[in-house]
Amino acid sequence: MSYHVAPNPHATYSSSQDQSIVNPNNAQVVTFNTTINTNGISLLSNTKVVLPQRGNYLFSISAVVFNTAGGDQEASIWFRKNDSDVANTNTYLTVPKNNNMLIAVVFDLPCTTIGDYYELWWSGQSTGVRLDAVSAITGSTGYPPNQPASPSIVLTVVQIG
Repeated sequence: MSYHVAPNPHATYSSSQDQSIVNPNNAQVVTFNTTINTNGISLLSNTKVVLPQRGNYLFSISAVVFNTAGGDQEASIWFRKNDSDVANTNTYLTVPKNNNMLIAVVFDLPCTTIGDYYELWWSGQSTGVRLDAVSAITGSTGYPPNQPASPSIVLTVVQIG
């Protein structure tokens, strides 16, 4: 006798676009334009990750933050649940001038009501700070070798309990 165990709800979303800080005085929502895979979890308006059932969900973020402004610049990224900031989810970073930083963050967040949604919000010290998508390298005969593109941000969500 064999049993089929349905996979837990999960999804991976990414953005192939740069996302620049529009106004340093205001937080702005992170957008996603690519669905890599999904089972049960949905993305509304390219920003809202809607959870299908109660439980705990593991959210993993990988982002490339680039700074073209003069001097080091501050940036931060955090979660909002149903339009309210989620306590203790903010990640602060200092991005060196003309350089980038990789953010890798993992959070265990609850879904208490079917249809709860989470969004990623971020802010930066200047309009020279952006989530940076990197194009593929093709036709190379030296360093760097041919490489796939890198999204500006990737978000993976999976129900863990």
